[in-house]
Amino acid sequence: MDQNRLEYLFSRNAAGQATPDELREFDALMRQPAHEAAIKTAIDQLFRTTSGTATMPEKAIQATLQHITGKPASSSVVRYLRRSWWAAAAGLLLLGSGAWLLTRPRHEAVAPLADKVPGGNKAVLTLADGSTVALDSSGQQVIGQQQTTIRQSGGQLQYSVQARSAVTAYNTLTTPRGGQFRVILPDGTAVWLNTASALRYPTAFNGADRTVELQGEAYFEVAANAAQPFRVKTARQEIQVLGTSFNINAYTNEAYTVTTLVDGRVKVNTPGKDAGVVLEPGQQAIAARNGDQPLTVARTFAPDVIAWKNGLFLFDNADLETVMRCLERWYDIEVKYEAKPDIHYTGQIARSQPLSKVVHMLEQTGQARFRLVRAGQGQQAKDRIIILE
Repeated sequence: MDQNRLEYLFSRNAAGQATPDELREFDALMRQPAHEAAIKTAIDQLFRTTSGTATMPEKAIQATLQHITGKPASSSVVRYLRRSWWAAAAGLLLLGSGAWLLTRPRHEAVAPLADKVPGGNKAVLTLADGSTVALDSSGQQVIGQQQTTIRQSGGQLQYSVQARSAVTAYNTLTTPRGGQFRVILPDGTAVWLNTASALRYPTAFNGADRTVELQGEAYFEVAANAAQPFRVKTARQEIQVLGTSFNINAYTNEAYTVTTLVDGRVKVNTPGKDAGVVLEPGQQAIAARNGDQPLTVARTFAPDVIAWKNGLFLFDNADLETVMRCLERWYDIEVKYEAKPDIHYTGQIARSQPLSKVVHMLEQTGQARFRLVRAGQGQQAKDRIIILE
């Protein structure tokens, strides 16, 4: 490590002049046991120079305490620390050794996360016999299944049927958190599957209708066939169409299942609950998760709803938790709340951005602070965003 760099960051922090990036760098250095001796030496030298009588600027004390505790210090604490530079410097040393100047048990002493790359084209195809095929953006392969051929080209699967089979086989395409994929079904219907989603479908549509099952979110462009209606089943809605384009958001951790019609016409109903509603373009049918309320219909701007398909996060007065759920799925992270500020976001962000840039954009409102931390121990541990007090 460059000793001069540590000394520079120490002096910048002590003077209350450190930038946010410098504070984060200094914080990371002080958490490393290897640097403890150097920090002690720096404090000792400064203490000897000032004979223990120098006072730390109030601005520096406030900045340091807020950095350590996550909230402004009371005036009484500031007055106490102004009596002695050593007290303030010792507080900095405590931060580096893993303790805290003020008790903040909810804040975790975990390693910072430099960044997190965005999601991309990846999925798992589960065939009817239970075997699985890993898919990603670089794949080029042909899979034979009964009378059906499946071709993968990058981030897309395409089915073609050579002859009808007496037995209907079902495949499932599943995207992980941080994944997305496109599939062209045997009838020519195109489906864009969003992250953390699953689509179950037959390898050939042999029956009176074309029925698929969805968990998560997908955008459909249905091939027209009046003689064989297309149906999508989710846990809280069933959608029937002839030939149309629509989006379904049916994530289990969202409060509502929402079907949005882009073009054409669809009928949406809640299984066993109501007679259903017919949507026109620009309308969406909304079903509550608890299933106690009837379907409601609302107007929307459909291109905004399918912005994810075009590589964008698009938020229209979305609350913090809604935004964080989107980031959880796309960046495969967890979110922990030490505070839940009442904040809403409007705007768009490219889904190709690394997580650090997305978080930086969200912080520009000045109403919420975020910290990126590395995953803990265990196979299920995930990198994390902490919403700070």
